[in-house]
Order: sequence, then C-alpha cells, then structure tokens
Amino acid sequence: MITKHFPFFLAAVEEQSFHKAADRLHIAQSALSRRIGDLELELGVTLFERQARGVRPTAAGRALAQDVRRILADVEQTARRTRRVAEGGLGLLRISFTEGMVRRPLLPAAIRRFRGEWPDVDLRFAPMVSEQQREKLRQGELEVGFVFEEGGDREEFELRDVGMHNFVLVLPLDHPLANAPSIRLADLANEKFIWPSRSMSPRLFNRMLAICQERDFTPDIVVEVASVDVAYSLVAAGMGVGVVITTHPGREPSDVALRKIEDFDVPMPLSMIWRRYNPSPVLANFVRSVEEAQAEQVETV
Repeated sequence: MITKHFPFFLAAVEEQSFHKAADRLHIAQSALSRRIGDLELELGVTLFERQARGVRPTAAGRALAQDVRRILADVEQTARRTRRVAEGGLGLLRISFTEGMVRRPLLPAAIRRFRGEWPDVDLRFAPMVSEQQREKLRQGELEVGFVFEEGGDREEFELRDVGMHNFVLVLPLDHPLANAPSIRLADLANEKFIWPSRSMSPRLFNRMLAICQERDFTPDIVVEVASVDVAYSLVAAGMGVGVVITTHPGREPSDVALRKIEDFDVPMPLSMIWRRYNPSPVLANFVRSVEEAQAEQVETV
C-alpha cells in the first residue's frame, strides 16, 4: 500500500512545495497533504520539514526519495519488458531446418527481416532431418521447423508451404548419359547408386523405392548418404551415379552434371510447421516474417 503514495511524495520532494506539487499533479493541496501524512504514518517517520515558503525533505525523506526513484524506474522497466514480451519483442525462438531449406534464399531473407524488426529475440538454429524435427516439435524442444512434408503433417501441425523440391540424377561429366537427350530408369539398370539415407528419412527412402518398383526397377544402392554435397563428391570420384534433391540446377559443382529422370517423379513439398495452439507472440512474428519474405521474393521474380 505504501507504493501508491510514491508519485505524490516524489513530486513534493522535487517541488519542495505541497502547493506546487499539487498543481503539477492536478489535485487539491489538501489531497496531497493527506497522501504525505498517510505515508509518514505508515512509515512512522517525518519526511518533510514544514517551512514558511514550502517544505524541505528530512534526512529520512531524502533517503526515501533515492529509493523511490529507483523503485519507480524498476517498475517502468518491468512494464516495458512485459509489453515487449507480450508483443513478441523478447523471448527465445528455436528454429530447425533440413539441408534443402539452407539452399533456398527464403530462410536467410526471413531471418534478416525478423532480426531487423525484433533484434532482442534470442534465435537458436539446429539443422536436422524432417522426422527428427517433428519429434522435437511434439516434445516442445523446437518452436518452428522447415521439413519435407509428409502425409499427416497438415492434420497434426500448423503449416505453410515454402517451396517444392524434386529429385535429379547426378552423373560424372564423362558419363555416357551426361549428354543424352533424355534418361529413364531403364537406362540406369547397370549403374551403382548413391542414394539418400534410409536411417535419416525412412519414409522418403521407402517412397522412392516404391516408385522404382512400380516401374520394375531395382536400384543397386552401394552407398547411402545424408548430404547432397557428399553425394556430389562420391559421384565425381566415380563411385556411382547419385539421386539428390535440388532446387536450383546450375549451382552444382563443376565436376558433375544434373539430369532429370523422366519416369522418376518424386515431388517433395517443403513446409514450415509448428505446433498447433502455440500462443507464442515470438513465433507469430517469425511466421509473419517468413510470409512477408516469401511474398517479396514472388514480387521480384
């Protein structure tokens, strides 16, 4: 209850006059005097010496004024911090992404936009495969992820489409098929394959094999890899041909060639997902930053 008197007390200290303090606060002088009297009664001390031309704080009054200024500053800082948290200007945001997302310009653009508007938010980044991201989201260890969309994602999570990937064939530059007018799975019957890892994404692995089986084709998989860059290196070293996800042909290393497999179409939607009913204003601000960055990129195309 003491703190309700502080603004009145501090005005009297600074004006050294109950009359001037009352005018400053737009209240009657009698009301201000009652406030000061109540504060002195509650503390059991005299805070002002009454003088002919005003008042002067006692030693106790001067000491209290120092504490009151600090307390009021702390209260204002707390209020500002609370408002910042409520509007999403403070807090933690943990973001995860697949390798494919790193290769797209959208995520860096969204992060730059978000940091520009909300510089005090603590951002943490963790690259990981899609299935691991889903599990971390379920456990509350991530706020948002960028995953290759699978069946059930739209029912379980909030979701925004952010891109589309497909698979291409990686060949050494001197491979006989590197300049072929078209390539089909049957043309690759005698090849050794560098293939996306089953352990990193079992559902994707099985989906790819199922499409091959529909076309009576069984790839001879000699190496499973978790990284597109590793696949490029192994293909360039002559260990086989690779199947990788790509979004920007032309950015591959100079010692390999990328080609489309005409009868191997495995579209891979890339999505931003987060837990439903997550009330975090920080998350809401980040989602908006991604949407704005996405719209800006569409406009510049």
